[in-house]
Amino acid sequence: MLLKKFFKRLLIKLNRFCGYEIIDQNEFSFPSLGNKKYNDLNIINEKSIVVPLGEVKITRKVKSLGIIVRTNSNIHISDQNKKRIFNKDKLDYIEKSLKSLIVSINSFNQKLKNFTINLTIVDQSNDANLLKKFNQIFSNTNLKVKIISFDKNEFKNEINVDHSKDIFGNLSSLLKCFKIAKNNSDDLNLFLEDDYLHKESLIEEMIMTYERISSQLNTELLLVPSDYPYLYMKERHTKVLAGSHRHWQTLDKILCSFMTSKKILDIYWENFLLTCQNHNEPIEKYLNEICEKEICLSPIPSLSLHMSNVNSIYGISPFLDVKDEWNI
Repeated sequence: MLLKKFFKRLLIKLNRFCGYEIIDQNEFSFPSLGNKKYNDLNIINEKSIVVPLGEVKITRKVKSLGIIVRTNSNIHISDQNKKRIFNKDKLDYIEKSLKSLIVSINSFNQKLKNFTINLTIVDQSNDANLLKKFNQIFSNTNLKVKIISFDKNEFKNEINVDHSKDIFGNLSSLLKCFKIAKNNSDDLNLFLEDDYLHKESLIEEMIMTYERISSQLNTELLLVPSDYPYLYMKERHTKVLAGSHRHWQTLDKILCSFMTSKKILDIYWENFLLTCQNHNEPIEKYLNEICEKEICLSPIPSLSLHMSNVNSIYGISPFLDVKDEWNI
């Protein structure tokens, strides 16, 4: 028995020295990886292992993540008179969204303590109650959070829309987020709206999936966090790829919550500006042009739940227990 253990340890060391990992098929365990669970074999910036697909060497290493969230407690649903699922006050959705995001960030930071995540809130509310919520939500986290009280008129000379309309404020805050990302040095930027409920694994999976697929295809990406209903409303051609923990499908259009690289932002900066300068139909018209040239992906199943009207084709994701997600 002792001799067997000796040779087993020796075999593990030899395989690791040669760049291989071992799967003990009898026990379905991974001795060369410290017997981690089969769905927790990835090492950020180093390797991505999906059983039984094998290992992908990470050549596209993510260095940092900027998360930029737009909040507005004064607008329930932009350009619509519809009610959201559960028919709550907008403050409730913002609180749920930010709390779920913090849980996801903290979960990732526990696994990788030296990875830099910068969180910025672009708030257009001018609402004292929301500011109190911010203090409550962020008081128990070590994360450095920058809160910007944003005046939509900052870009009144850059946006060709009636300043009194809700869409002007929407485009103005979106432009603010894009410019923050453009001027910062974060490797990846995740743009989020205030009405998404996020899975705990959101940050980990989006970063590790970006590394895996970008390394495989040798290209930059755009990832959205939600599996939208519109993707299944009609027949369309798509490709399905294996991410770090789930499948991802290719898209030809996105919404305004997505993650991409500083490189994509720089290359297509004109598209990002054009998105905000006029009331396009759809709003994401010029972002969708990027998807015609670059790879855009969404997760199956969803990593984020869009808490909109139940009948919206851009709303709640299929096969998610919405009540369970809300009550977590």
